[in-house]
Amino acid sequence: MLMAPAGPIQAAAFEQATIKRLVDGREVYIDGKTASVSQVARSGQQVRTGKSRAELLFDQRATGFLGRSSVITLGNTCFRLNKGAVLVSGPQKACLGTKVLGVKGTTFVLTRADDGLFDFVVLEGQGYVGPEDGYEEKQESSTSASGGAVAGDPSGNTTYVCACEVARFTPDGEFVSQGKLSRSQYESLLSRHTTGQSDLPKSAAIKDAFSQCYSAS
Repeated sequence: MLMAPAGPIQAAAFEQATIKRLVDGREVYIDGKTASVSQVARSGQQVRTGKSRAELLFDQRATGFLGRSSVITLGNTCFRLNKGAVLVSGPQKACLGTKVLGVKGTTFVLTRADDGLFDFVVLEGQGYVGPEDGYEEKQESSTSASGGAVAGDPSGNTTYVCACEVARFTPDGEFVSQGKLSRSQYESLLSRHTTGQSDLPKSAAIKDAFSQCYSAS
């Protein structure tokens, strides 16, 4: 019996974020209501912080750390940062306008300024920002036979960001600038969203990623 060909492999659904830890008080909210540890925010809901910060677990696969005075909205395949900053370690995507921010073995920090511009800082691994259904999104279901690095988007529509680099994007995800993370940028990043590495998620990989960029800056 003939069988219909299999359809394209779809990206993993992004369904929820679990509150794992509250830092500096209880000013963490899900859809405007005070959140508690182990509470789950689902697609379509908003997580917001005041003077507090929150450690999150995205779909049991990626660690997140939402900074003070920050807001994210959860979607089906990504989250959107409406305000503030979020640190992520693991395979969790964000959306910048109509663009997708994807990662490869990455620890990154995404910050949104009052003027709406995004700063995408990669601490470890590699990140990219490209069109939905673009080159990198289509590569998800394929692997390199040699295990080597992918050459990159031949169309030039994707921006790649390597470890210890920072790239800036407009609210619509359009590229603005890119460069090496400086020592002052690093220190501002750490001091703005934490009161020291002891407040970061209890992950050696995250602390090592910060230390690596400190040494390189």
